[in-house]
Amino acid sequence: MIRFWSVLRIVIVASLGCLNHFLYEWSGKNFFVGLFTPVNESVWEHIKLLFFPFLICMIIEYFMYGHEKRGFIFSSTSGLLAGLIFIPAAFYTYTGIVGKEYFIVDILIYFLSVIISFRPGRFKEGNFTKDFSAFIILLCLTVLFAGFTVYPPDSPLFISAA
Repeated sequence: MIRFWSVLRIVIVASLGCLNHFLYEWSGKNFFVGLFTPVNESVWEHIKLLFFPFLICMIIEYFMYGHEKRGFIFSSTSGLLAGLIFIPAAFYTYTGIVGKEYFIVDILIYFLSVIISFRPGRFKEGNFTKDFSAFIILLCLTVLFAGFTVYPPDSPLFISAA
């Protein structure tokens, strides 16, 4: 049963992320929707494809069983951070080597980032301080995603490829 749930979480987050790629356009470029979904083809905006679906899944898991596991928030957040870091690291590494980007490689990077985020054995013993710190990180990231969507810094990470 645990393996089934592990695979199901990956499929749900990956599917929601793929759906989110188009949601901003489908919403008629709704400002509120744009805070949680990509509004352009920048790497930063595409990191949202992992962050918000994972966060939704994490919240559901927390209320289902995570509140009973000390370290749930910390472990989940550390897995998420690994996936979030993997996206730009892999993208800039391969495009730096090859000299251009390939759609299929970008998709593979996304799916790998989802798998990395749900790495096996991710629940480790934690404590209130670690969970609280992880919660603050999640809040900060949520604010940064919204803020940098509205006011993107002048950096390649925020420049749309299209």
